[in-house]
Amino acid sequence: MKKIAIIGTGLSALSLAHHLPKLDITFFEKSWRPGGRLSTRRHENYMFDHGAHFLKEDHGMNGLTEFLEKIQAIKFAETDFCSNILHGQLIEKKTIIIGQNGIESIPLKFHTYLKYPTHFSKKIDTIENSNQQYFLKTKEETFGPFDFIFCCIPFEQSKKLLNTFIDYSAIPEPTFDSIWTVMLALDKRLGTRFQFGYHLTPEISFLMNQNFKHEIFNEECWVVNMRSEWTKKYYNIEPYVLEDYVVDQIKKAFNSDAKATFKKSHRWRYAYAKQSFKEISQRNFIQSIDNKLYALGDWCEGPGMQDAWLAGKKLAKVFSDLQL
Repeated sequence: MKKIAIIGTGLSALSLAHHLPKLDITFFEKSWRPGGRLSTRRHENYMFDHGAHFLKEDHGMNGLTEFLEKIQAIKFAETDFCSNILHGQLIEKKTIIIGQNGIESIPLKFHTYLKYPTHFSKKIDTIENSNQQYFLKTKEETFGPFDFIFCCIPFEQSKKLLNTFIDYSAIPEPTFDSIWTVMLALDKRLGTRFQFGYHLTPEISFLMNQNFKHEIFNEECWVVNMRSEWTKKYYNIEPYVLEDYVVDQIKKAFNSDAKATFKKSHRWRYAYAKQSFKEISQRNFIQSIDNKLYALGDWCEGPGMQDAWLAGKKLAKVFSDLQL
């Protein structure tokens, strides 16, 4: 049986493994848990979905919702939503798909379902070739040999790993927006009529209440995303300065005297695929001449969870047709 290494355990990697035939697959993940941007942060007594927030009910991917229901990774939530808070748009009801116990439930349940061995906390530094087989190297260890390697990681990271074998000078690069995210717990309710919405201020593009998702804490908790243009301008802002600024903006927007009992920020460098690889190249993935090394991710198709699922599914079909 062919030996396959998949670097990364985000949704595109998990989708790829799921849609491939049964093979000898091993995952390598630099973090201590699977998921990539499907991340739930636990701080003190709080939980925040601070990467991906939810999946649209009408996402358009055949089989995705049904599969996630089957593995008990998701639940449906009816929420109050505002499309433009700053301009006073009406509140509307919207059903969304969220994680059963935080958004991380999706990759955790998915990874468990697949039952493939995984090396966590392993940052792959280089790939080497010998006798038409490939080896993965960290600073301390070498893994292999492998017949095929799939790099399901951000574009820039795949470029660093694969540029010995693939001419990236001939490959157009997708573009990304970075986003600063701030997680807040407040000692008072803000009194909002919505649970999530867009365009709170010229600086804040999105915010979502966490209480209806997790229901385990008394304080009112929010995740706030800054606009990509603002993030670009203040990319190197000190986190504590950003956090105090966001608290001040929230209090002004809601005319509230609430105090932050917890605040934490995180910068997502590759948060949003502004222009996908498919859009600029009409290709769904990157591959080596010998068809043994591949690079993919949500950046191949678009910024959403459904795009990550689709990227893995498409490559699995092409690979299966080509190799099997």
